[in-house]
Amino acid sequence: MKKTAITLLMIVVLLCGCSTTPKVPAGRSQGEAAPVFRANRLLPKEVLRGSNYRIAERVPVEEYQYVFTVKSDFGVITARGRDMLDLRLRELKSIEAAQELSTKPHVVDGILEPLKSTGKGLELLITEPLESLGRVPKGFGLMANQYLDPADRRAGSSERRKLANELDCDPETTNPVLKKLLDEMAIELGSGSLLTQATMSFVPGLSVLPTTAQMKETIANNPPSAINDEIDKELEAADVEKSIRSRFRYSAAYTTMQRLQLIDQFRALDGVKNRAALIESAAEAHTEAEALSSIHEGKMLVDLREQKPIRRLEFVGLPLAVLNDGTHVVVCPYDYLTNTQELGNGVAVYRTSNPNVTTVLLTAGRASPAAQKTLELVRFWIVEKGTPRL
Repeated sequence: MKKTAITLLMIVVLLCGCSTTPKVPAGRSQGEAAPVFRANRLLPKEVLRGSNYRIAERVPVEEYQYVFTVKSDFGVITARGRDMLDLRLRELKSIEAAQELSTKPHVVDGILEPLKSTGKGLELLITEPLESLGRVPKGFGLMANQYLDPADRRAGSSERRKLANELDCDPETTNPVLKKLLDEMAIELGSGSLLTQATMSFVPGLSVLPTTAQMKETIANNPPSAINDEIDKELEAADVEKSIRSRFRYSAAYTTMQRLQLIDQFRALDGVKNRAALIESAAEAHTEAEALSSIHEGKMLVDLREQKPIRRLEFVGLPLAVLNDGTHVVVCPYDYLTNTQELGNGVAVYRTSNPNVTTVLLTAGRASPAAQKTLELVRFWIVEKGTPRL
């Protein structure tokens, strides 16, 4: 795992060129106990409850990420990290939009009601992430589709992609309820549009993921395989190594939309030496949550560059930016950094090997008081909530 299981100690091991890597779980199990927060202290009031969900009050911290529990009309969703919560709430908003904007509400209700009564619903996102509701036996369908690009199979027909665009969602969504809704509504589109032209409302207060209107139009009007091929060509022209490009291009952790989001950050880093480190970092993602963290890392680097010139990037388990004055900035997508043994060992080894380098830990979230003390003892500057004031 990359974002939550690759730790600061692993970063330092790579920085120092060490040949052995300590076992991560053993290090993380020691040190400061992970705290539990209340959702209303972490999120805007308007995000805590929607028409088809509410967020549970208790928010523990696991692997340096907040773990939110969303109780929806379709089951319980566990969202690890703020970026994943953002995505899941947007998906629920898309389901709501299908109900509100449909010219044939009985069709949408007919699709959704059986999913509510299954008692599983979105819980499949946790227990059966690769499954979908209403499956048919394997056989002829697979035979017919085996020659299609995997991303093309996930996105479906042109009608389905355009429907997803109207509902402001990703056609390659892993959300089983939204996926089935898109599947069946796309079939109905043969007899005319199912949606009015009303404007979608967005989830307030989060909006971490940088999805543009141009990206949505690109997805709606082109098969994912063609888009991914163009991304690969662009990365090749930027001298990104073939093995890195291939891992990124064919990673099951990303949807095509998410690749477009990441490549948008890559473009914004044009002129930075070794910006390929961002793609190298992204290629290590193994889950959708880690893919979202990669996009967030890219956004943090772009925001940082707007404040301070970046000389070059390095991939050390996470992106490390070297500024023009020689300062090292480790970009960290974690929600809440606790004081673990790995943190203490890692920063101590790093400082021994880099005694005179000004070093900043730029985190998307916060560090506990104990973690801050550990970092300050070895002269790490801490910038919280991703604000690049260096």
